[in-house]
Amino acid sequence: MPTTYIITVKDGENKEEVKQHVIDSGAKITHDYTLIHAFAAEFPDDAVTTFQDHPKVSAWEKDQEVKTQVN
Repeated sequence: MPTTYIITVKDGENKEEVKQHVIDSGAKITHDYTLIHAFAAEFPDDAVTTFQDHPKVSAWEKDQEVKTQVN
């Protein structure tokens, strides 16, 4: 089952190049953030570990729901 991750690109690196590398690995871009140097991508399970140590990526986080209060 695919999992979505938020990928933050290092300052000074080309985000489009990193996004293309992600697409080439079999992932699908699901959101491109404009306020931060990041994007979200849905990865097949077998492609996740091949991208985690990419030299142009500063952070790699599993996307999850965030709540501001408990209801």
